[in-house]
Amino acid sequence: MPPIREQAVERIRRDHEYMIGLAQRIKDACTQGNDIDNCNGCRPDQRQVCHGNIEHLIRAFIEATQKHHLIESLLMEESVPRPHRTAHRQAHVELTGRMKAIRVAFSADGNCMKAIEGIDDVLGTMQAHFEEYDQQLESYLLAPA
Repeated sequence: MPPIREQAVERIRRDHEYMIGLAQRIKDACTQGNDIDNCNGCRPDQRQVCHGNIEHLIRAFIEATQKHHLIESLLMEESVPRPHRTAHRQAHVELTGRMKAIRVAFSADGNCMKAIEGIDDVLGTMQAHFEEYDQQLESYLLAPA
């Protein structure tokens, strides 16, 4: 097995850890989450800091995910059967669309709590994606050529 494929699988796994970590940082960014339902319940100075942090983290999360999807798409070109490749890429499109919708909604209303709920939902979908698609991709990459 070529070392490049092993490195690719390691990269995929590191990316997963990084993306999950970013999602967790978004969820942890609001320190008032148990006490309020809406950002209007926060002090204005706290709201500004929280909003800025969450906005930055959401952008980083989306960028990291898009980069990861691009890398996976490139890796799928040679050794992955077309049906898996097509379904996997479609899952990427849907996941990215949901993430962008969170960013758009957050930009429109600034409600960190709704953004955190959306990220939590996307995180669950992302983890299911890792199991359904990425583990299979790893198997294809690690299979003898």
